Amino acid sequence: MTSKPLALAIAAAAVILSACSSAATNPATAGPLATLPVAVATATPASTPAGTTAPAPTEPAAGGSAPPPDVDPCTLLTKDEASTLMGAKLGDGVSSTLDPDRVCTWKGSGLTEVKLILAPKAPSAETAQAYWDAAVAQKPAEVKIADVPGFDRAAYGSGAAQGVSLSALFVIQGTWFFDLYCGFPACSVGNHVTAANLIVGRLP
Repeated sequence: MTSKPLALAIAAAAVILSACSSAATNPATAGPLATLPVAVATATPASTPAGTTAPAPTEPAAGGSAPPPDVDPCTLLTKDEASTLMGAKLGDGVSSTLDPDRVCTWKGSGLTEVKLILAPKAPSAETAQAYWDAAVAQKPAEVKIADVPGFDRAAYGSGAAQGVSLSALFVIQGTWFFDLYCGFPACSVGNHVTAANLIVGRLP
């Protein structure tokens, strides 16, 4: 599990915002605006560990060797709770699988969205830590993270892509690991923590 919402969201935002800028100067090349959220939704979460950040071969993580979680992340946070996290009205959560993770996406207007990216339940605390290490290692240098109390381990990070803000909270609780991501704009650390506590309370 190496979901890297910050790194890929920043890259996706740069591409999208550049495309918007190009489209403004050349309307003939502009695609429908409805395709923009799809681009972000596709690019934000990542799938599997790469290189030396992967756990040991005996631990399920790389290449989809671990099955996706049985838990649907859309059952861990309601639409209203995701909207409170973002501070904007969001639509119903849409569940998807990004092997080996499961993802729930709540979309608002334009490019605004919240994502909950849930790794498979780890067989050990060491594997959960390996998921964490791989995810955090993928964040861009511009994104600074700071530890957050109240969980087995948690850290909040925020950054910007061409002036558009985004954020994520990385959480380990027991042998579960998840990323809670806000894009366009970022969510406050307090809102992230409130939502993460709700998620933790609903994990089996």
